[in-house]
Amino acid sequence: MMLPAESAWPGGEHGAASSSEPRCHPFGRGKALDKYHIELTPEEASLLSQIDLRVKHRSHEEGHAAYNANRAPILALVRSLSERRAAPAERLNYWNDPNYNPGRIKASRKGVFERSGCRGEDVYTHPHFVPHLRYFLFGADLPDGLIVAFEEGVGVPAWVTSSDIASIGKLARNLTRQHRLDKSDALDEFFKLCLDMGLGLGTACSVVNAVRQIR
Repeated sequence: MMLPAESAWPGGEHGAASSSEPRCHPFGRGKALDKYHIELTPEEASLLSQIDLRVKHRSHEEGHAAYNANRAPILALVRSLSERRAAPAERLNYWNDPNYNPGRIKASRKGVFERSGCRGEDVYTHPHFVPHLRYFLFGADLPDGLIVAFEEGVGVPAWVTSSDIASIGKLARNLTRQHRLDKSDALDEFFKLCLDMGLGLGTACSVVNAVRQIR
């Protein structure tokens, strides 16, 4: 993302909650899955504690207040993470590379913001950037039990071959049903999880296609 100015987070172009909920980590994840978190400096942790990471708000006024309050700490946090190159490479690809945004829109996720008229800092302060920030910081927004079951079913990612892809896709479908996930949410979250596990873009896309088959 690299702030200020034009660049993406380092690596270049390709590279309904209540207000009393905790702000800094929305998922309640156990320590076993902290491996998917970016380790923050004390200064970054302080900035994060000032950010409202909720995606939905109870009213337009509450959402607008969050937008105004989030602007300075989000920009400072993104700038700090960018300067020390803290984001994993695959999360940068998820944001910057059009190939990591499968679908009809032929643009990176950052490019989608830009096509809508957002440029520079406005991209990172836009309310729709908050889900992306959550992913950069914490990984996929999936239940702990699902993540553990998926990891166990996949085994060692480096050993996965093309002959395993069908069974991995079936596992993702079964876990989506088991945990009663909304299919549209599960598609992107499994994509993120596959990237974070090191399964690669091709396998991640295959898993997304498998989950898409749920009726």
